[in-house]
Amino acid sequence: MKKIILVLIAIVILSQAASAQINWARYSQSYPSGSTDKASNIGVIAAIPETNNAFWEKYPNEDLVRSLGADASFQHNRPQGFVALNSFDTAKAQFFLHGVNKSNAGEFEFRVMDGDKIIVPWSPISMFTDKYTEKQSGMPQMAYLGGFVTSAGNRIIVDARRTARNEIIATAVVAWKPIKPFLSDVYRADELNIFLKRLARPWDVGRRGEKISKWQQQQTINGSPPGKQVFGPHDNNLVFFLSPGIYKKEQLEYSLTRDNEPMLGWKANDFDNGFIWLTNLEPGDYLLKMRYTAQRQHVTEYPFQIKKPWAESIVFRIIAGILACVSIGFVVFFILHVKQKQRAEDELAKKTKLQLELKSIYAQLNPHFIFNALNSIQGLINKKDLQGANSYLTDFAALMRQSLNNSNKEQTSLDQEILTLDSYLKLEQLRFGFKYEINVDKAINSYESEIPSLLLQPLIENAVKHGVSGLYEKGIITVNFLKQGNDMMVSVVDNGNGFAGNANPQGLGLKLTLDRIKLINEFSKGQTVTLEINNNTGGGTRVNLAFKNWFL
Repeated sequence: MKKIILVLIAIVILSQAASAQINWARYSQSYPSGSTDKASNIGVIAAIPETNNAFWEKYPNEDLVRSLGADASFQHNRPQGFVALNSFDTAKAQFFLHGVNKSNAGEFEFRVMDGDKIIVPWSPISMFTDKYTEKQSGMPQMAYLGGFVTSAGNRIIVDARRTARNEIIATAVVAWKPIKPFLSDVYRADELNIFLKRLARPWDVGRRGEKISKWQQQQTINGSPPGKQVFGPHDNNLVFFLSPGIYKKEQLEYSLTRDNEPMLGWKANDFDNGFIWLTNLEPGDYLLKMRYTAQRQHVTEYPFQIKKPWAESIVFRIIAGILACVSIGFVVFFILHVKQKQRAEDELAKKTKLQLELKSIYAQLNPHFIFNALNSIQGLINKKDLQGANSYLTDFAALMRQSLNNSNKEQTSLDQEILTLDSYLKLEQLRFGFKYEINVDKAINSYESEIPSLLLQPLIENAVKHGVSGLYEKGIITVNFLKQGNDMMVSVVDNGNGFAGNANPQGLGLKLTLDRIKLINEFSKGQTVTLEINNNTGGGTRVNLAFKNWFL
């Protein structure tokens, strides 16, 4: 079996629109044996752009040679020795047949297959290199079989044979392999020394087992999904080492997004080497995309995360927020507590003052009442009505006991207040002989309802003194207690000459009552007392007291 000679050449394409110009000075040629004047070798020139010649180290495809060599259907009627090449670009591979020129071309023919599909059947040779190509390459005239290309993952097979013998004398295979960057290592700031050693001595520093284990262990500890590495807050300068390597930065492009927002669009690499160096990265979730310009359709994605510092983490912010709220709440609570305490003290002082004032007024009511009662007794004695005076003194003593029992109370039950008023009216009835009645609405529970002590007594006294005292047996006093919703309405009505003619609004009893009502309204919350004095429609005087919200 004749030996195959492999011509491996990297080409510079000045413009995709123009014809490919082969720069023979940049070619590297390798021949197992033989010469260029024997029709037993197919030379292959893979016209790959100069910017992509970094993949030179992977150009021979030994794996493909072994697999095809073990394929009986492929080896049928083909020579044992052949060489398979890799191509990584969309450029066509150019095929030449050495030892065949215009003088002996009729003895040979060729065919071209795309995988198992024949795209050029066995055909005669009709094209040859010219003088200019021979001069540039330093090779004698040879047959040109054409340029062919296929999609990534497929291969072009070119066979040459002698027409007379129907025997294949040479075979060449070019496989278009898909290629994309492979992330071999990530170096953090504290591993830059290892990275620099790798650049200086790439044959000495590789992906050691401990490095891989450390990387995988770190992923496990951080709980990140496979392929996603979580870096600390201070790991904001990262070097991503790629394989295969490149020799010109235009061969590699990358883009970067942070938190799903574009950070860097597709751009050429920053270094003429197979690594990407990202600096001053902020905390966040990143996606690094990488591709070779030879095959932009094949993109490698690498997600990674840079954790936020503890002071910027959500947990810290929650804790800080809670502490801030607690602190603010404590300050607000302290201020409110101080204000509440101050208000309570002010309220207590005000309440104490009102109580003292009420007691002072109440203390004035008792002497006023006693003075008027003693005047009444004196009047009976002057009339020489000893029996009436004695009876009056007896009733007066009972009234005084009732008054003394309520002297220390701001409020008394309505039942006790009515009893006191009844006792007083009985005393005055002995003197003047008038009639009276006290009516209580059935809707009012006089035993459970309360009323300010002796608040009505001065009003009853005015009704007697200024109303019915001069009418004697014709005089009538009516006291009514009515319930209207939550209010208690109290009226004191006499049939005297009316308020304008008889009453003295500046009298001590009425003045003390008005002062008490004013203090009660200041002292109570939501419960107020109002007083009105009017001439009665049928004659006399009507005094109305309204106890608002008294039954809440």
